[in-house]
Amino acid sequence: MSTRRPIWIAALYSLVLLTCSISVAKADRRVALVVGNSNYSNASLFLANPKNDATDVAAALRGVGFEVLQAIDANKRDLDLNMAKFARLATDADAALFYYAGHAVQYQGRNFLMPTDAEVEDEISFRYQMTPLDDVRAALDRGDGVKIVILDACRNNPIVNALRRKKKSGDSRAIDAVRGGLAKIDKAQGMVVAYSTAADEVAADGDGRNSPFTSAFLKRLKEPGLEIEQLFRRVAADVNAQTGGRQRPETYVSLLSNYYLNQTDRIAFDKIKDSPDPAVLQDFIAKFSTSSYVPEAQNRIQRIEAAIRERQNQEARQREAARLAEEQRKAEREAALRKLAEQEEALRKQETLRAQAAAEKVRKEREAAQAQEEQRLRLVAEKERKEREAAKAQEEQRVKLAAERERKLREEAAQLLAEQAWTKIAAIDRKEPTSPSLAGISTDIRTVPPPTEAAPSPADPCDRDSAMLAQLRSNPSLEAVTELERSLSCEKLRAQILRLRESLSAVANAAPAIAAQVKPVVEKIAPPPALVIASPPPPAAPKQEAAPKPPEPKVAVATVAPAPECKKDEARLAKIRANPSHADLAALERDLGCERLRPQIVRLRESLPKEIAKETAKDAPQPDQPSAAANPPTLQSAQSAPSGAKPAQPAPIVQVRSCDEERATLAKLRASQSREDVVRFERELACEQLRPQVIRLRESLSGG
Repeated sequence: MSTRRPIWIAALYSLVLLTCSISVAKADRRVALVVGNSNYSNASLFLANPKNDATDVAAALRGVGFEVLQAIDANKRDLDLNMAKFARLATDADAALFYYAGHAVQYQGRNFLMPTDAEVEDEISFRYQMTPLDDVRAALDRGDGVKIVILDACRNNPIVNALRRKKKSGDSRAIDAVRGGLAKIDKAQGMVVAYSTAADEVAADGDGRNSPFTSAFLKRLKEPGLEIEQLFRRVAADVNAQTGGRQRPETYVSLLSNYYLNQTDRIAFDKIKDSPDPAVLQDFIAKFSTSSYVPEAQNRIQRIEAAIRERQNQEARQREAARLAEEQRKAEREAALRKLAEQEEALRKQETLRAQAAAEKVRKEREAAQAQEEQRLRLVAEKERKEREAAKAQEEQRVKLAAERERKLREEAAQLLAEQAWTKIAAIDRKEPTSPSLAGISTDIRTVPPPTEAAPSPADPCDRDSAMLAQLRSNPSLEAVTELERSLSCEKLRAQILRLRESLSAVANAAPAIAAQVKPVVEKIAPPPALVIASPPPPAAPKQEAAPKPPEPKVAVATVAPAPECKKDEARLAKIRANPSHADLAALERDLGCERLRPQIVRLRESLPKEIAKETAKDAPQPDQPSAAANPPTLQSAQSAPSGAKPAQPAPIVQVRSCDEERATLAKLRASQSREDVVRFERELACEQLRPQVIRLRESLSGG
């Protein structure tokens, strides 16, 4: 512990020094004003390099940490404004530097800088057209640190020659006091003044980008660690060598301590001086060989290497002591491990006996649980078998009852249809005045109105459809069965509904046979009119008793209407479909003369919106007020005609949209495979013989 304490103390001391050095480096504030005048209003005063010199010096000063104000080709106003800014920046600054490149003259022992717009006519112009160097010194005096003035301004000035020519001509009185070189600055305590040439001499402008003095100054400014006096001595040597002794820069230094313009070595050394790695310090010495911090870095390396050697020796002693202690601990650990192994062996034997007993107990418990589980599974399997058998018996009983109920319903439906047919035949035999026509017989047989009150719909669609199917079996109606088939939700009932509809269609198709049986009765009532299909009937021959009886025509089963009325009603229906109106639809339904169109009108009325449908139902004809066009002439009206009167010539029967036409349309739909067209064709179908084929085609299509 005693050996480590000095190391920690040294490290703490180094940290304090590093913190202090960083704070000092951060507090060092350096400002500069750089002026370069090349383009004067007087073309004879043009200089090529001052603009480049000022630009390059400003960049170099920024690189070494100066805050730089830069003025290029400054006139009198610009120069005064920049001087004011510089004076404010220099207040309390640690270093203030002024650099000037351009024309300057000496008058009466005072130095004047020449702005670009200066017009020097005589000695009076110096006071009001030029900027005295004393103003620069006043701005520098506001700083608390080092004050540096660099003047690369003693260049060949044609103004001096012009003023001297005026003196010879007697135009000026004090021209002898004007000189091209600059005068020495007196009382420069705490100041460094660097002239590009000796006092009262003229500096060269140079042939390259920079003047010889500025070129040498930029070169030496890049070398860190050069004390400012040493830096300007090297600059003077470089200029003297470059100009062959024609230009000899001078420097006046009045400082009490060393000062470094390029302090990058100090900043770099402050970062690494407390580093424990000697390689970092070696890199600093190689990079900043001229730095004043090189001896300190070398001493630091020697101390680090000595500390490393001491630490290595101490670590070697510690390793040896640790080795001996480790060997002793190892021997003690081996003894403890042997004792622990013996105890663990005894415990292992006890644990083995306990584990065997526990395993035997678990085995017995598992066998008992397995036996109980097998018993439970047998009971569950037996219960499921009995439930399946009971469910199967119930299902067989339900199927048997449903089949029996369906058989009875079919028998009752067939019996009811037969009774209705024979009731109408009996009404014809009795010559009742309200007996329907022969065409009405088949129509009434095929259309039985659905029940007025329906059972409440169950929640399950299959139960609801089953209830409606049972109600239709008790009171069959072909239109109601067809409507149920269209709106069917339970697909498993579709086969039963199809068989029921086919049975009703078969009964409807049997109407011609029933009409044939009724024909003798009709003959007794009135002779049948002669019907011609293709052409108008010929004039009726006079009645003769000995004339042979003409062949009896077949009785039409479907309701027919004269062709002009059907065409007229079809045109009105087409207009209403294009522009639906409940008033027009109700008027067409009241005035309908073509009964074949009535189902289409009903479907159109049902497809209208709710408000239109309500108004249509209000305007529809009531059951007790049948339309005259909807009731065909009865047998009674035919019988009441005068016996001696000549019967009216009947209109030709025209079959509109026959089964052949709809069969051709169905063939086209099979080829097109359009489900929407099939559904539309099914709604408008008139030939019931084709309905099963249309339904099967719709179901075979996608989405059916």
